Amino acid sequence: MTVLSPSSVLLEATRALLWMKTPSEARTIATDVVVALGGTVVLARDAGAEALPVDLSFGDGEPLLPTAPPASSARVLLQRHVPSFVADVRRALELSSHMDRLIEDAAIDSLTLLANRRMVGRALGRLRFGDVLIMVDLDHFKQVNERLGHGAGDEALAAFARALRKSLRAKDFAGRYGGDEFVLVLGTGSDPIAFLKRFRETWQADRPFPITFSAGIALVGQEIALALPAADRAMYQAKQSGRDRWVWVRDDGRRDIGPEPALRPGVSL
Repeated sequence: MTVLSPSSVLLEATRALLWMKTPSEARTIATDVVVALGGTVVLARDAGAEALPVDLSFGDGEPLLPTAPPASSARVLLQRHVPSFVADVRRALELSSHMDRLIEDAAIDSLTLLANRRMVGRALGRLRFGDVLIMVDLDHFKQVNERLGHGAGDEALAAFARALRKSLRAKDFAGRYGGDEFVLVLGTGSDPIAFLKRFRETWQADRPFPITFSAGIALVGQEIALALPAADRAMYQAKQSGRDRWVWVRDDGRRDIGPEPALRPGVSL
């Protein structure tokens, strides 16, 4: 059995910090270091006076302390190396948490908590034949901002996003395309009409103001790049047809139009 020197133990443990993501992993790495240096780890409530006052739990479970017999070589090694290593672990955890926040900030729209425009672009680049692309736009959204203020507009957008998250399946995608426009991607074989009916009911029950939406549907065909402009054109046809509805222009030219409006366009807010 190969016995590693203290410097080798710490080098290997420091390398492990590069892949560490959670306090649980930090706890395991620190515990392994203590054992490799000849010490043991005990619960703080069971520790004696010889235990070092250095918590190895990093908030994961009960506090843990390293210990070794007084005047032993293991205790000398623990006193020399463990406090500074634990400080390195804490810094690594902080950096990992910071990086996670940066990644999330780069991918999530802060108001709606849906994917942002950048992530929508990536989702569009991963479209597959048979997927369903839906463009959704709130009707008369400008009136909400003008009559009730931008705070009310933000409230409406956040509520709309919550209704979307309640209606979508885990494998579906939703992102804020810009302003009050949203892009949805439903997987191959999905029924967009059934989804929109279900979502419409959810939105009518949850919306903070009597605001409706219009949607355009496109089935992703062989020419994948044509799906977005097709869904966008269909959405504007829904707007021109009276709003509060959806339009799906199929490959055979047939137009599916959603239900009659539940509210008249221009209803007072």
